[in-house]
Order: sequence, then C-alpha cells, then structure tokens
Amino acid sequence: MVTEIVVIIILLITLLILILLLGGKKPRPAGEEMMIREEDSPEEKPFGTRCPLCKEWLNRGERVHSHLFSGKPDGLMHIFGCPHCYSEETGEGKLKRYCPYCGEPLGPEDYVIARVFEKPGKTQVHVLGCTICREKR
Repeated sequence: MVTEIVVIIILLITLLILILLLGGKKPRPAGEEMMIREEDSPEEKPFGTRCPLCKEWLNRGERVHSHLFSGKPDGLMHIFGCPHCYSEETGEGKLKRYCPYCGEPLGPEDYVIARVFEKPGKTQVHVLGCTICREKR
C-alpha cells in the first residue's frame, strides 16, 4: 500500500515537471523586450502593429513615416518613426526613438536604414541599422 502511494506521488511530480517544462512561455523576439510598457497589455490592443522605433501601438490610420527608394530585386527604406515619436516639422515626438538594431537613442536628424524585399502578396523589411551604428562599421 505504501509503495503504491510513493509511486503515485512520483508520477504526479514527474507529470508536474513535464507540464512546467513544455507549457512555459515562448521566448520574445530580439528587440521586443527593450521598450515594452507595463500598461500595454494584450487585452488592450490584441490586434495591430507597433512602431519599430518607439514600440508604441499604432491606432487605425496611423502610419510609420518612411521614404522608400525602389530598386530591383530590393529597395532601401529610411524609417523615421510614427506620430508618437516623430514629427516631420521638428523631427521629435512625445516618445524617445531607439534603433531596433543597436538600441541607441536616435536624435531628431537620425533615421533607421532598412532593405525592402517585395514578394507577391508579401513585403519583407530587414533593418540594417541606424545612421549612428552604420557609421561605426
């Protein structure tokens, strides 16, 4: 009787360990942990996108300000920021902008450089760095 109880306890502990190991949270993509705010919960904004520079949620109709220089097979893009972190008049906004590549804070004249690949039904943007970290290379 005692051995049966010990076996059951061992099985329950093993099952608990497996649940904890397999059911844990998935790791966050690189760069996402930099500017996540506590007030931004998935319940508040379950759909939509974030600005790549300030990580602020974009409301319907808000766009990231950028300039695209077309090319084949890929083009270059200068990304300046969203209405929350970048104003065309002053170059500044309410929130600080950070380079998603190196994490450095961006000044009013700085921008992020990205390569754009346009594929049928999908556009892929690959960040190369900002004007600060690209100069260092």
